[in-house]
Amino acid sequence: MTKVTITTLLITSVLLTASFSQAVLADSNQDKVDFASSLEETLGHFWALEQNLDDNNAELALIHATHPIAELYDSMRPELKAASPDLDAQVQDTLMELQNRANTEISRTQAQQAIDDAKGVVAIARSTIVGDELSEDTDFKTELMKVLLETSIAEYHEAVTDGVIGEMAEFQDGSAFVWRSQQIFDEIRSDVPTHDVKEIDELYVELWAAYDARADPSAVETLAGGIIHELDGVLGVEDEENNLLDYVENIRVLLEQTKQEYSNGDTDLALSLATKAYLDNFEFLEAPLIELDQKELSEEVEVMLREELRSMIKDGEPISKIDAQVDAILEKMDTIATVVPEFGTIAMMVLAVAIISIIAVTSKSRISIRV
Repeated sequence: MTKVTITTLLITSVLLTASFSQAVLADSNQDKVDFASSLEETLGHFWALEQNLDDNNAELALIHATHPIAELYDSMRPELKAASPDLDAQVQDTLMELQNRANTEISRTQAQQAIDDAKGVVAIARSTIVGDELSEDTDFKTELMKVLLETSIAEYHEAVTDGVIGEMAEFQDGSAFVWRSQQIFDEIRSDVPTHDVKEIDELYVELWAAYDARADPSAVETLAGGIIHELDGVLGVEDEENNLLDYVENIRVLLEQTKQEYSNGDTDLALSLATKAYLDNFEFLEAPLIELDQKELSEEVEVMLREELRSMIKDGEPISKIDAQVDAILEKMDTIATVVPEFGTIAMMVLAVAIISIIAVTSKSRISIRV
């Protein structure tokens, strides 16, 4: 076995072990993730409420003041009652008071006081149920971001059809949850690799632009999903659904479709297809390529696909230039197709070693307990 292969094996082993540990941690904290997610959605509704009060929109303000007590409180109540009946009563009373007071019939200052009181009780509930240490954990916050973004996708799907907002409350829900996820990201960005921060920031810019344009729900899903994929990378979560070569083939198909739609004059669809080629597929090839000492190739294709091709489509470059760029990327994908199968063999070797190690440790622990 070569030195490079041994190094790759060791690095991959560390990554697999970390992923295993994170998966166990995620399972043990799932109830707290669920509870905290309800708190985050509540804060999103508070933000939407403030926007509607500023716009003197009494109808939508009432909707966002009502959702926390009418919907989210019920999901949190079992944990609240189990931890402290007094806290449960405090949360219920405060959210009910918010529903009654945060409206346009009282002064904006009085309404804001009710919102601030509700934010305060959310902080108390978070500290009591989730705990201060876990609440500040980067991985935990990352999981909350994922849940918020996933929920935002569903809300947007309900809200927008053919570029028209049919359900404004759901549209505001989606935007509020995106906003809250971005607020959390700002809290953890110093703990995230610089490269990932740059990509996530760019995706947020595009996601907000899609909201402003009332884009097709599939476009919003692709962009929000792209952020989720980046967050999975931060967490060390591996995608188990597709073989690496499946991603290569998906990219080829999507890029050929990109050329076709661009030549047909549908630049929006062409841009969406190129974006999916990157976010939904190439993102999953980057880490394996780097592990195989192909970082330069990975970065080169990333620039060609994510930056150059998409910018050319946005700028309305001639069809010939788009075709040439796509063909150049496809040539690179041919190279990648000859490289990535090697990663599968190495990963399986490491996985086998990791499983054996886990079994050995578990067996040893059981023996110790019995003794």
